[in-house]
Amino acid sequence: MRQIDGKYKTSGDITKLDGTPIPEDEPLILFRGQDKLLPETLEKYNELCKNAGSPQEQLDKLAQQIEKIKQWQAAHPDRLKTPD
Repeated sequence: MRQIDGKYKTSGDITKLDGTPIPEDEPLILFRGQDKLLPETLEKYNELCKNAGSPQEQLDKLAQQIEKIKQWQAAHPDRLKTPD
């Protein structure tokens, strides 16, 4: 078992899509689509990434994920909540 943050854990390995493992001692955090603040948080993060010179591919992937989250939230307003 590997703890992701104070609320979540995984029983499997965590890797990048290319199979590169995320080191066990590297802190992780998990956000869920139900978090009302997530789209705004990720939009700010995307802005910070852009200002820091992140590759366009990273910015595009993040923008796509933000859009998916917004669509999911619009379709499931009853499942949204303030972070707790």
